[in-house]
This record gives sequence, C-alpha cells and structure tokens, in this order.
Amino acid sequence: MTITLPDDVRALAERQAKAGGFATVDEYLADLVRDDVEAGPPPDQYAGRTREQFEALLNETLGSETKVMDEAFWEERHRRMLEYAAKRGVTS
Repeated sequence: MTITLPDDVRALAERQAKAGGFATVDEYLADLVRDDVEAGPPPDQYAGRTREQFEALLNETLGSETKVMDEAFWEERHRRMLEYAAKRGVTS
C-alpha cells in the first residue's frame, strides 16, 4: 500500500516516529492503526457523524468548561506521556 502525505504531515509523522522510538514512519503508522483497531469501533452515538459535527460537538464541550493549565495539569500530562512512552519501550 502506498500512502501519499502532504509534506507537513510527513514531517510530523517522521518527528513522531523518531520520538516514539520507531525505526521507520511505516512502523509508527502501523502502530497507530493497531491502536485504533484495538480501541474498537466508536460508540453508536458517534456513528455516521461528519467531521463538522464532531468539531461542533468539541467546540460545544470546550465552551462549557474552563480548563486551567496549572502545574497539576502539566504534571498529569507529563505522567501520561511517560506512561505512553513506557508502553512502547521508549527510554530517555
């Protein structure tokens, strides 16, 4: 299978692959697909929705609450990033 990506998306995929410890972009993309398959199909409430509908739902949700990006927020992000990297065997 051949997939053509715009230059900016290809560059992003290359950076993500390298940061994730993948030898190639192909391995990185295959891992993303496996994760998606393992997650299973989206809940029925999302079936058949368009991108525009998802964006509207996201904007509605984000507009309904304020997200404080304080020290605790960034500590949780860092913890999740380390957990994600450990799952893939990435070391610093």
